[in-house]
Amino acid sequence: MTIFEERVAALRTAAQDGDAEAAREYGRLQLFEFYEQVESTGELVWPAEPWLRAAVAARPDDMLARVLLGSLLVTQVVELRESLVYLEYFIGGFGEETQEEANARRAEEAESLLKGIPETAPEAATAAACLETLRKTLAEEAEERHEDDSAPFPYDYHLIETESWGGSAYLALRLVGTDPDELRWACGRWLATTDGFGPETLTSYSRGEKIGETAIEVGPDQTVDWTGVSFPDLPGVPLPPGHPVPQARVFYGFSGEEG
Repeated sequence: MTIFEERVAALRTAAQDGDAEAAREYGRLQLFEFYEQVESTGELVWPAEPWLRAAVAARPDDMLARVLLGSLLVTQVVELRESLVYLEYFIGGFGEETQEEANARRAEEAESLLKGIPETAPEAATAAACLETLRKTLAEEAEERHEDDSAPFPYDYHLIETESWGGSAYLALRLVGTDPDELRWACGRWLATTDGFGPETLTSYSRGEKIGETAIEVGPDQTVDWTGVSFPDLPGVPLPPGHPVPQARVFYGFSGEEG
């Protein structure tokens, strides 16, 4: 077990013992984990959600916990709307809910969490970006027109992704973050849960401009030799946890896109 894995395990133990701050931090790291599918219902479960809910329930005034949970709910709304495969699983319902009802419930909860962030809080910009992403998604559902956001993106981040085409079907899996240790750990978890569909490229951005790109080679043992992969230093302001990247249509942590 690496030092980072030991840190994650310690956070989980503390979170299980009722430490709200540990639950928030462990939940944040779980945003880099793949969703899971419940075989009996086809429902997708995001591993971060119960931990972030526990953090918010224990400390409702923890603005970062509220933003992280709100951001996750927005990500879910976007992905469940855009992914054809997800829709195939969810047509017929989330238990007693239809897909539309489930998305409406998530959107309402996300708005409640994010609109409660004071404008003076450090997390205010992330909350506003999540709400704008949600607004545009719901506007597209209602077939409303809106202008694209062409303002320069103010943050720096790393993007690890893989893309695949099969006929007209498209699949992309992505990790977005700022800490190389967290992203290496997340890739290890990625490779442990997929078969032959691992990360392919690392691309780094500063204020919307590409500053580095390198291939990621996955060995036959489903691991990456990170000594050959260089993470460029991010010269600007790091992407805040939970903040979407609307210009690239990607989200903090793990996200997928199908079409």
